[in-house]
Amino acid sequence: MGAKTAKQQDALTELLDLLTQNGKKQEAAELSALFSQFAAMETQYGKVLSELAAVREQLATLHDGGNRAAAMQETKQTQAHITQAKETLSTLKGNMTDKIRKTLAAVKQHGISALNKAADFLGVKKALAEMKGNVQDAIASTQSSIDRINAVGSELHALNEHAKNLGRALTGKERKELTQRNEDKGVLAAVAKPLKRHKATLEGMEKNIERAMARVERLEQAAAKGREKEKPSIREEIKAAAKPEQPKKKAPQKAQEASL
Repeated sequence: MGAKTAKQQDALTELLDLLTQNGKKQEAAELSALFSQFAAMETQYGKVLSELAAVREQLATLHDGGNRAAAMQETKQTQAHITQAKETLSTLKGNMTDKIRKTLAAVKQHGISALNKAADFLGVKKALAEMKGNVQDAIASTQSSIDRINAVGSELHALNEHAKNLGRALTGKERKELTQRNEDKGVLAAVAKPLKRHKATLEGMEKNIERAMARVERLEQAAAKGREKEKPSIREEIKAAAKPEQPKKKAPQKAQEASL
């Protein structure tokens, strides 16, 4: 763990402790889970980018020039989308850490009431929506690459089937009906397999982002409730302002004054 990451973790831990100690265990749990999700997504992004580089090397070995070039370009686009999502996540984590530090400083200056703004992370949902869009684009590009590889495989399979029938015709044997290509077998299947795995991973990441968005929504709702509790009732303030001031009671006269 680097020094920067350690400082981020220290700030988060301090905030989680404050939330827990002040009756906000649910908010602490949601915030902790949110950062855990971010850490998992960051690891997944790095892994997918590394594996996509290997896939591009495999695609370079395809013999079909047109489909090979298209598949490589689509894989390159997938890498670009994932890189953008990874950078957005990194920026988001940095912004949230800054917000946490400001919240901790506000608690020291203004008291525990500042915790009600701890989950008010402006721009978080927008950043998550941007990440989701990048991942969805990556899923589409990956599917296009898979389709290209399958197209090459189908063409080669058809050529092979026709060649076999030509051989049968030349030897006086009966032609056979063309069979469907098995997309799970052969050299091209080995190239498409990691792409299919990446697509499944990306679809899982999309769901993780949606869960993160739901967590942020719950955190914002909890923060809004906390702020509402702090506000005095407007109705009570109006009633208090309209209520006439009670006249002061006169002190009772002393007994000896009454006897005069």
